[in-house]
Amino acid sequence: MTAGNKHKTQAPLLFEFILRLCLPLAWGTIIFWLSLTSSPPQISGVLGWDKLLHAAAYGLLSLLVAQFLFCLPVDPHKVWWLAWLVAICFGALMEVLQLLAQTGRTAEWWDLFADALGAFIPCVILRQLPGLICPRYKSLEKDHG
Repeated sequence: MTAGNKHKTQAPLLFEFILRLCLPLAWGTIIFWLSLTSSPPQISGVLGWDKLLHAAAYGLLSLLVAQFLFCLPVDPHKVWWLAWLVAICFGALMEVLQLLAQTGRTAEWWDLFADALGAFIPCVILRQLPGLICPRYKSLEKDHG
């Protein structure tokens, strides 16, 4: 393989890596802002239920973290549990910051429970559908399995 061909094959992988890193960081930043702003935007109706919003936000976060972890040399069987753990730790951090920041927001155990449950659901469902989140998942699983 020539140096030119090697560069052409590495460029898409680098772009994919950066994109997969930026997505959970961007979503985490949005959650951070929504968690610590004194008056976050409100949604009316059943979709505005606070615990449902927590579950959805942290479900998406765990999904985005998992799709990033698949780019790293991590055992594919552990990716979903690591993504769930990252989401829970981030949720706990947001609750502690709400408690300490004095922005008028309150920390609640039920919020953390909703975060954990929301992060858990995509991890369980998507763990059963290999290849949906990462096309290389099947080959990764064979390498580590």
